This record gives sequence, C-alpha cells and structure tokens, in this order.
Amino acid sequence: MAPIRVGIIGLRAMPEDLSAVMQVGYWAAIAHLPALKALPEDYEIVAVCNSSVESATKAIKQYGLSESTKAYGNAQDLANDPNVELVVISVKVGKHFELAKPALEKKKHVFVEWPLGASIAEAEELSRLAKTAGVRTSVGVQGRADPLVVKIKSIIASGQIGKIVNSSVLVSSGHLSYLKWMEGAEYFVEHKSGATVFSIYLGHFLDSFTHVLGDFSEVQAIMKSTIPSISVLNAKGTVVNPAYPKTAADQVVVQGILESDALVSISLRHPGADADGASFRWIISGTEGEIEVIVPQSGWQMGEPKRTLKLKTGADEAQEVDFLAEDELEGKVPAVSANVARQYRAFAKGDTEAAATFESALKNHRLLDRIVRAAGWESV
Repeated sequence: MAPIRVGIIGLRAMPEDLSAVMQVGYWAAIAHLPALKALPEDYEIVAVCNSSVESATKAIKQYGLSESTKAYGNAQDLANDPNVELVVISVKVGKHFELAKPALEKKKHVFVEWPLGASIAEAEELSRLAKTAGVRTSVGVQGRADPLVVKIKSIIASGQIGKIVNSSVLVSSGHLSYLKWMEGAEYFVEHKSGATVFSIYLGHFLDSFTHVLGDFSEVQAIMKSTIPSISVLNAKGTVVNPAYPKTAADQVVVQGILESDALVSISLRHPGADADGASFRWIISGTEGEIEVIVPQSGWQMGEPKRTLKLKTGADEAQEVDFLAEDELEGKVPAVSANVARQYRAFAKGDTEAAATFESALKNHRLLDRIVRAAGWESV
C-alpha cells in the first residue's frame, strides 16, 4: 500500500540561535517530523504550510525534505492541493479551528494537536464537519498509544487485579516554571484560552485515564488559581513583563464515580518544586490486586524513559512490569516523539483505540467542561 501523503501546517525552521527554541512553535519539528520520518512505509511528506511561502520553503530546505515538497503560505492553498491526503496541524490551539476547517471541507483526513479546539464549541463543530466530510481524523493525545497505557489496559482486561474499585492519582506540574513563562505562550496562563495546565497537562492524562477505566458518571471538582501573576520572559531570558495577569487554575481536585462504579480521586498541584520528583503517580485498585504507575518529571504523553509500571496481586511481591518488550519504536526515535510515532503507526493501520479521533477527543473536551462547571468556573 502506498504511503499516506502528508501536508504539515506549523513545521517551522529552527532559528540559527538555538537559545531561541525557548520560544513556542517547534513541536512539529521536535515531535511530528521525527515520527513521520521513522515510518517511511506509511507516510510521505509532500507539503509544508506556514504563515508564508518563504517560511515553509526555509523549513523544507533545513529539514532536508524532498525538492518536490510544496511550500504554502495559507491553509486554503494546502487544502486545495490534490496530492495531499492528510493534513497535520501543529500550531497554537487558537488557530486549530480556522486551519482545520478548509482541509475538512476539501475532504482531507486531518490530524490536529490537542486540544482539538480552543473551546468546546470549536471541538464540537470540527467533529461535526469531519463526520459530514466522512474523513478519518486523529487528535494528538498520544499517551493512549504509549505501550505503558496499552499494557495497563491489557492487565485490567485480563482480570489480574479483579474488579476495579478505586483509582487515585497525584499529579504535579512542579517541573514546569512556577512564576515565569515564555513570551508568545501567555495563553497558557489564561483560563479562557483553552490551552492551560488544566486543559493540556491534565487533559492529556484524562484522555488515557478514561480510555483505560471508562467514563465518569458523577463528577465533583475544586479549581483554584493561587498565583495572581507571572513574569514573561523572551527567548533570551529577559523579563519583558514582570506581572502578567494569570487567570488559569494551578490547583485542581477532581473526585467522582465511574460508570463501572469505581471511586476516583485526582489531585493536580503546581508547587515551586515537587519533593518526590513524580509528575504522575497513578494507583488503580482492584479486588485482587493493584497497579502503580509513576512518570517522573514529564508530561504524561511524553514517553519519559524512566516511567514505571508495578503490579501486585494477592500475597505476591509487587513486580516491575516490562511494557516495552514488543515495541520497536523505543530508541528508534527521540523519546519525546516516540508516542507520536506510535500514534501515526496506529492511524495508518486504522486503529482508533491507540489513535484518538475527533469524536473521542470531543468526549475528553466534554469531561474537562464538566469539571470546570462542577468547580463553579466559567466554561471555555
């Protein structure tokens, strides 16, 4: 079968001064490009679209893409290209809707980074447009393609730990900057942006959580913003705004009951530093045993090499579980892009379990909205 022909929106050339990578906007180069290049039998990059033709041309040359790769300066021109089958969108969430819409209207398959939209209304409309177009879609919640998540789901399905009765999660974003942030990414501290530590950092995890354990039947929540302002730094580390207003929540508690009747407790904290170094500590308790997952100093979806999985059943000692034994991508691509590559591989195979669709991502958007409303905050 011929490779899927890909057009990427947001593949920026790296700056000559690499310290400028402190800026945002390089996820396509850091994660998507290595992932696609690792799967030449499945994908071929045939077009790049940036804010200008010049920018796209520069990226094509810098990354050594084929001379036949087309350069575009707007999403409509890319969507009009009959040679492009799949449009990949890796830009700020505020641009997702306007960039995805032309591709969907031209009946292209579309891969959009998470969050799908800047609001639940945008996510719903994109999902509707995709369904109307009859195209295949994917959303960048690559954590569900991680062999770690696949293994957890397999253990639970096998009945090794019995019926799930409880799950507790401690989440820390302590490895992220506490009182300062990057210029150009101020939206991350704005609740209404739809791209915050809550919607992105916790949102990635919640997609895997419900993928493994199922949906919530009841939700209660508390959200607080304990930091009123932050300093904004440019790419050189110079403060350009010492008191940028922060409205996004940095402390979140979610509790509830799953449709399976299991109890759930999830706590997200944003400390100046975390004592145990664990960004995620996830316990899944069953009537016959328990699973413990630890991801240190990393986003859930990032494929941190030191992530661990322990299983304890009955009176046996807790055992470390090898979840990478049958995975051929670990070490083949940088860790940060490995799960992205796994998601692309799943998409190529038509696997909607490991590769989230617009429809499944919309469910995650709706869960986040339920949490926000349960906490008494304004919907995004």
